[in-house]
Amino acid sequence: MNNTKSTKRALLASVLALAVTVSMLIGSTFAWFTDNTSAKVNTIQAGTLDVMLEMKDENGNWVDAEGKTLNWVTTDEVDNVLWEPGCTYKLPELRVKNNGDLDLKYQIVITGLSGDAELLEVITFTYNGMPNEGVYHSLEAGKTTDAFVIEGHMDEAAGNEYMGKKIENIAITLYATQLNSEAD
Repeated sequence: MNNTKSTKRALLASVLALAVTVSMLIGSTFAWFTDNTSAKVNTIQAGTLDVMLEMKDENGNWVDAEGKTLNWVTTDEVDNVLWEPGCTYKLPELRVKNNGDLDLKYQIVITGLSGDAELLEVITFTYNGMPNEGVYHSLEAGKTTDAFVIEGHMDEAAGNEYMGKKIENIAITLYATQLNSEAD
């Protein structure tokens, strides 16, 4: 029994020594070189698109127009503006400010209308005296536009069918998207 145990141990030790010797021979017969390197990559940061609609207040200061009510400007300082054929009313001076770091294109749209929609058939809205429907403007990052005025004009030929009509919830909405001006 002792003889068998010692034979097994000697055999196991011999196989293990042979395996170590073979692995050392294999390692010594192959020669390969390894190397690695790395380089840092700049930070990846997305740009910001931040546009602001400003209005000139009664003191002549530019203030944020978001959420504010813009009143039609009248020459006689009357708060009750009644539209009649041939009249033109203006909103306070406005401007667009690009607070972001991306160039943008924007469009100014009159939205949120409710009430007697047929009244819109005889009222034309303009932007600095020019039609604005479907017009896009561009603005570089950090820049502000010149002041502009939106005005509404009621057609002189509007008849009696428009008397007493009312439009409510008029909103000046500024839609802005990134301008594809970056050179990559």
